[in-house]
Amino acid sequence: MTKDDAKREAIITEVGLELEELRQAADRLDEVVAAQLSLNRTDLRCLGVLYRRGRVTAGELADESGLTPGAITTVLDRLERGGYANRVADPNDRRRVLVISTAATREIGARVYGEVEVAGRTELDGRSADELEVIRDYLRRTRQVYESQAGDIAGQAPVAQSAGGDGSPEASAPLGGVTAGRLEFTKGAAKVSVRGDASLEDLYHARFEGSAPDVSVHGGTVVIQQRRRFRLFDWHGQTAEVRLNTSVPWAVSLKGGMWELSADLRELRLESLAVSGGASDVELWLPAPVGVVGVVVSGGASSVKIHRPAGAAMRAAVSGGASQLNFDGQRLDRVGGRSVLESPGFEASVDRYETRFSGGASEVTIDTI
Repeated sequence: MTKDDAKREAIITEVGLELEELRQAADRLDEVVAAQLSLNRTDLRCLGVLYRRGRVTAGELADESGLTPGAITTVLDRLERGGYANRVADPNDRRRVLVISTAATREIGARVYGEVEVAGRTELDGRSADELEVIRDYLRRTRQVYESQAGDIAGQAPVAQSAGGDGSPEASAPLGGVTAGRLEFTKGAAKVSVRGDASLEDLYHARFEGSAPDVSVHGGTVVIQQRRRFRLFDWHGQTAEVRLNTSVPWAVSLKGGMWELSADLRELRLESLAVSGGASDVELWLPAPVGVVGVVVSGGASSVKIHRPAGAAMRAAVSGGASQLNFDGQRLDRVGGRSVLESPGFEASVDRYETRFSGGASEVTIDTI
């Protein structure tokens, strides 16, 4: 991987992290506003629709908020009692009921969410038309992915038992002239083992049990992608064991969520490690760092253990709240917002780990071995 490639990958990772932290910040804002107004989150979601639309039918409000007709009636009763909405007959169709925002709703929207909109607009005013198109397209396509994923999951029938049992295929690729490797899991995985193997002559070797994923190799990049979309119990019958050649440096990117990941990377030269989409039951053994090595876990982390060599400097930053974070014996319990812990002499260390958890952390242990 060239220096420009590494920089580009780092920026892509940072963009994903910032997007996740934006969602977390918006969620926290909604939470404190709802608490201040003595409303629940469903009520606040409907209030947001009213602020944007001004007036809607009860049916439209149910559709936009994802509620059933019966549930929207209960929400409207609460909003009306609080002075946040009025129900009136539609003058053009007396059979329909219109829900109209009140002065209180408009004031809340302007004072809280309006300020956010103004700040965002100010930031956009300083951008060129080309930059704005890039931002728009990225947000639009990201939203479409969310909507598609939600539709796919909602449309799937419940699965009563685990899938799998279709053999134990293996995959590998020659090292050739590759000078740097990259391992990517693109759609999440479970029961994954990754380790460096000094005896391996190929670039990598992988062995799978259960439903075999698609594997592709482009230069030094190995991409492993599950064939089917998310079904919870599909993962129960799957395992993956991946060995990596230790003669080249590696960047590891595990996307879409990881469950039961064991990665012994002590024999590798690690350039970066990113786990996005959440991580649970993860244990990592890191090598001595060379330069500044980023380790990023985004989308939430639960039951994560990170071991590093004695003397390896590390900083751990957690955003989105922390519960039971243990860093070299320093323990944080139920800390909100952003928390940062670091090993002694971190700032003066040339070779070090920059570790970042985004989206909250629970039962995270970082130590030395």
